[in-house]
Amino acid sequence: MNKQSLIATAGIVLALFSGSTVVNAAKEAPDQAPPTPTLQAQCAAPFLDNAVLQQKIKLPVWGTSLPGAKVTVRFDGQSQSTPADGTGKWRVLLDPMDAVKLQSVNDCPAGKTMTITCEKDGKKAVKEIKNLVLGDVWLCAGQSNMAGALRTYKPKLYPADTLEKANYPALRQYRSGDDDAWVVCSPETAPVFKKVAFFFARRLQRDALIPIGLMPAAVGGSRIEPWLNQAPYEVGGHYRKFIAPLVGYGLRGTLWYQGESNEKDRRLYQPKLAALITGWRKAWNQGDFPFYYVQLPGIGTSTLENPAGGDGRAEIRQACVETLAIKNTGLAVTIDVGAKGEHPPNKYNTGVRLARLALHNDYGFKNLTICPLYKSHTVKGSSVRITFDNAPNGLMIARKEGFLPPQTHPQCPNDWGCKHAPRGPRHRGPRKKHRSPKGVDGLAGKKPPPRHHTHN
Repeated sequence: MNKQSLIATAGIVLALFSGSTVVNAAKEAPDQAPPTPTLQAQCAAPFLDNAVLQQKIKLPVWGTSLPGAKVTVRFDGQSQSTPADGTGKWRVLLDPMDAVKLQSVNDCPAGKTMTITCEKDGKKAVKEIKNLVLGDVWLCAGQSNMAGALRTYKPKLYPADTLEKANYPALRQYRSGDDDAWVVCSPETAPVFKKVAFFFARRLQRDALIPIGLMPAAVGGSRIEPWLNQAPYEVGGHYRKFIAPLVGYGLRGTLWYQGESNEKDRRLYQPKLAALITGWRKAWNQGDFPFYYVQLPGIGTSTLENPAGGDGRAEIRQACVETLAIKNTGLAVTIDVGAKGEHPPNKYNTGVRLARLALHNDYGFKNLTICPLYKSHTVKGSSVRITFDNAPNGLMIARKEGFLPPQTHPQCPNDWGCKHAPRGPRHRGPRKKHRSPKGVDGLAGKKPPPRHHTHN
């Protein structure tokens, strides 16, 4: 077993975050088809009632009015004015503001109103955007596994009380289209929330206790190429339609779940993923904001010698690991929550693992464990000794059923030894080993039960 196989199979990573708390947002508003000129302000798409505005950044607000109109934006005690240019475009920056800490996930600060006044030739038009809250905004993009909504409860996919307890007024999701709106989360509206994004936000909000805004932008079956926006790739159609209208709106970070449709790219997926990350960051001009993506989960039932999907998926997973060299990126390991088909029903763990990355890297929860990181291995005779980072309490062999936590099983006792070396924990299995379909050592000389895993 070589180093690349270990990384591709386990997909175990560690993400690092660094950067200032207050950053500058986009300098330029995105290029969009100009609306019919009116004196009353017409704002960029996400500036609607119930929106979540990004805290702790110089917050851009932009839109159009009549050419030469004086535009004044008032919000939370601030007032900024600017003239509309010759085409009617205007843009102001509000000083950084802090979110109000929640008492619980069922709490919400009082919504505030943004007033935009446009004046020209003695005439005045006033626009109000109501029930706004400050918090953290996350862009959630990809293909169908990111696009899927909660809809109605289905047993074993997530906790039975998920929808009935979804009274989260400080959790909001942006809906784009002909009826653009920000949807406030409640038991009645929760079914329209995207599954991965919802479980990410719910866990994030539970621990960080701040309002969370989600901006989904996902298309089923899409390849990565239509989402790209910089050389050597053309600006893709999905980028123009779904991302460009959002560019400049203050973000905390991005989630990405895609790769299935690029399976045949193998390792050539890596430069495309790198271009996506750097291209979107460049477009927003908001620094190296966090960018977390999902490992392609296991699919089907197969042997190590003939894996479902061939080597392409393993190569995609390896490409994702290599992309971790880019600053402020992270990978949610999902090899153990796959299914026979292309759409694993367990999106609960996927969202939670993304949230743990964000909490650990961006919100100061340094004692919260995230997926262990393969560091190195040595081969001695018939044994392989593997060193991991981020595994202070060792690893375990367990059985994973749906969204429930891993449990030890009578057929797979916790028989790995753990040695805490100065450079990190080392784990040693029994001398005689059987390789399970997941690539994890099971019981010596016995066929292991299904779904054996080495991480939570």
